[in-house]
Amino acid sequence: MGTAMGTATATAMDTAAMTRRRAEPRCLAFAFAAWAALSHAQEGGASGAGAMTVVPRLALMQTWTDNLLLDDRNKDAALITTLSPGISISANSGTLRGTLDYALNGIAYVKTEQPSRLQNSLAASAQAELISRRLYVDMRASIGQQSGSAFGQQSVPTLGSQGSVSNLANANQRETGTLAVSPSLRGMLGSLASYQLRGDVTRTEVRGSSLGDSRGEGFSLRVDEWNAGLLGWWLSANTQQTRSALAASSRSSAMALGLTYRPDPDWTVSGNVGSERSNYLGGTRNSTTAGANLQWTPTPRSRAGATWQRHDYGNSHTLSLEHRMARSVWRIADTQSTVLGNTGASGGVRSNYDQFFLQFAAIEDDPVKRDARVREALQALGLSPDAPAAGGFLSSGPSRLRSQLLSFTLQGLRSTLSAQMNRSITRRLGSNLNQGDLANSSRIEQRSVSLSASHRLTPQSGLSMTASRQETSGDLGSQQTQLSSIMVNWNTRLGSRLSVQVGARHSRFESVTPYTENGAYASLSQRF
Repeated sequence: MGTAMGTATATAMDTAAMTRRRAEPRCLAFAFAAWAALSHAQEGGASGAGAMTVVPRLALMQTWTDNLLLDDRNKDAALITTLSPGISISANSGTLRGTLDYALNGIAYVKTEQPSRLQNSLAASAQAELISRRLYVDMRASIGQQSGSAFGQQSVPTLGSQGSVSNLANANQRETGTLAVSPSLRGMLGSLASYQLRGDVTRTEVRGSSLGDSRGEGFSLRVDEWNAGLLGWWLSANTQQTRSALAASSRSSAMALGLTYRPDPDWTVSGNVGSERSNYLGGTRNSTTAGANLQWTPTPRSRAGATWQRHDYGNSHTLSLEHRMARSVWRIADTQSTVLGNTGASGGVRSNYDQFFLQFAAIEDDPVKRDARVREALQALGLSPDAPAAGGFLSSGPSRLRSQLLSFTLQGLRSTLSAQMNRSITRRLGSNLNQGDLANSSRIEQRSVSLSASHRLTPQSGLSMTASRQETSGDLGSQQTQLSSIMVNWNTRLGSRLSVQVGARHSRFESVTPYTENGAYASLSQRF
């Protein structure tokens, strides 16, 4: 009886930890603190005007929905008002180079008892060169919405010209923030070799839940033969540790010695052997590792690659093919890797922004200038930068992820067609005590297809339509979900800094608790 009471108490404590409340992900404060510190360095290192550009904005959106609660048995029609102050920062010269885009969405509900709430949206990427050609600091940060469970309620966001807002009452959505800071030191070992010593500090926090929270630290050292000719050698060593509140700490370390063969500037072939130590399968294990890498770059616009690495907890590989033409970009990718914590689709292209960022590489090399051009083009076409988003779910502990992607974008003089097809399979790794969906299903498969078409009616206005379908399946017949949606948007610009967007959507969700939802929205965005 005492054991049963202890188990029940432990379960209650775990449940309380998984549902604890937190005002905001602290990653937001850390990200802005890092930017403030790097901006201070920019003031000392940048010369000339225009080193940093700051553009504030304010957006107002009014949404009507016939099913706010996403429940056909208890439909609740409502009006939703969203006020979104935001800011975009870009720096393309001096010590600091990078971009930051942040919006705070204040969501208020009318004709319903749903309480008002705040929602953050952040995308930041920067590099600071603290000591010329020696000491660098890379920083990446993001805040967005992620499904708590792959088998729970799913919904589509409301698309706006500055991004997407998840303003429906979906209890399965969690605001997730990530931050990664990586200082690196580069130099020479006499005239024999070059080295790069890198540290990595990562943090993930989920609003209102401990499931998905993690902290990671690690470092890596890479030594490459200097001025290697046809054949060169390299040496690497790395270690990584990830801690989670709901799972045992995951640790790994490895050392490898490799050879690189370059018979032609377009071809690179390498192989490596080494030793590895990890506890991904429960206990600490030592093993040998070996791998191979092949890269082919026949033209500046075409790239193909294949990698394979042996691990005792499961081999990893990457197959990728990318080709860019003047008005199109095509990408195929197949990856398998070990994921520590939350899962999501990989492959490099997960949104309209990612797709257009590849597309514009042919006409703009500078990543900061390309970011501005991509966002301007998406706004002109009426496409949201962060939609459609890749699938995923909150998790803790290590898992195995197989992800496959096929995507393309065709851009005409006034029309654009973009398509993405994703398939990901997440498997429980070993007998680890993984929490969330992987505690109830050893294999979770997610598939998604999306098609977006847009047409520029005039230089100031455009029309777009997005159709998507997402499917999820697990071990059991009850672990099946399917979400289909179609969205239509019209946008126009009233001057150089004022834009208007009007749209409508229809969604249908099939699961244990199915629903249909129809909505219409209008937004007004002013840049300052």
